Amino acid sequence: MGALGFAITAAAGLAIKGSGPKIAELGVDTAMAHDRNPALTALSLAIHYGLGPAGAVIIVLLSCLILTVARRNLASTLTFASVVSIGWLSSELGKRIVERIRPPADTVQALIPEHGMDSFPSGHTAFAVALVWAFVLVVARTPRAKAVTTIVGTVLVAVVAFTRVYLGVHYPSDVIASVFIASAAILAWLPVWDNLIAHRLGNHTRAPDSLPGRPNPAERHTAKDRR
Repeated sequence: MGALGFAITAAAGLAIKGSGPKIAELGVDTAMAHDRNPALTALSLAIHYGLGPAGAVIIVLLSCLILTVARRNLASTLTFASVVSIGWLSSELGKRIVERIRPPADTVQALIPEHGMDSFPSGHTAFAVALVWAFVLVVARTPRAKAVTTIVGTVLVAVVAFTRVYLGVHYPSDVIASVFIASAAILAWLPVWDNLIAHRLGNHTRAPDSLPGRPNPAERHTAKDRR
């Protein structure tokens, strides 16, 4: 299902690209350019640089370091890193497949220089989506923690997506597609990690039991006692 979701989203990007410029989408970018204010501009630029390639790598490394120290579990750290990496890199694959031209900088009064055929999907938004997935799957342990993380993460993704359009470097469909592409890639990756990679690495580096489809140790022992 994850692979199918990725393929459908990429196909939608190709269809959007092939149908020519979207006046409605360009209108959204232009309208935002006319309503900019210093506070939103500062926030958008901070997210642009903070979640850029260098900033994203630093965030992942620091998160992995903290997770390793806090959990003392290599499995959690490796799973976290793999989920974020796959979700983030999926956007680069999508860019290479679709090759959509960025919004015209002069028309939307873009605040940062972004050119080329890499508009669909948004890498910044995809990274935010992947980071949220990693925290929900690996860091959050209880149902309440997962629910809170999901809510906070959804707000984060929405803010990042908004800033990409606000800066004039993406169309609305670019940031929407990022959510689907990153999520689809992660859903396709989890069974591979759990059944092939983690299994080969051995018991000390297996994927956490909280991942979808894996019963926790307590459940396994209970099942044995019943038998």
